Amino acid sequence: MRWIAACLLLVLAGCGVGTGPGASQVKLEAFVELGSAPRPAGLKSAELGTAEGQEFQRILEGAKVAKPDEVRAALSFAPPSDRRAFAFVMPGCAEDGAEMTIERDTLRAELTGGENVNCATANYFLTVFSVDRDSIPAAPTLLPR
Repeated sequence: MRWIAACLLLVLAGCGVGTGPGASQVKLEAFVELGSAPRPAGLKSAELGTAEGQEFQRILEGAKVAKPDEVRAALSFAPPSDRRAFAFVMPGCAEDGAEMTIERDTLRAELTGGENVNCATANYFLTVFSVDRDSIPAAPTLLPR
């Protein structure tokens, strides 16, 4: 019974972002609404500071987005040496946040909030998360791609 009460207390306290193993090592660094323009072709989730991250940034900065200055700032995030940063673009509606879960070698980002809102057109959101370097494998799978 004590274990259940402790778990409930942790849930109510809102410890960490995300769920599952490693959740306390995850931090949402940026959340930017991009607008309803179609997702740019060839854009794949990526680790910032890598060749894939540079391609992600090049594609997204060349796209028609609602808040280009916020996008540029989000993608310029440089984590400290003990952390790694990952960027995702996801379709949604009126979400107001995001979370990342770590499951073995997979990092999965999901939008949160905005329940019970009916959208005629999808909106896209840029999220940037940082993760403790030691809590994930060297080459994790990023979802959604």
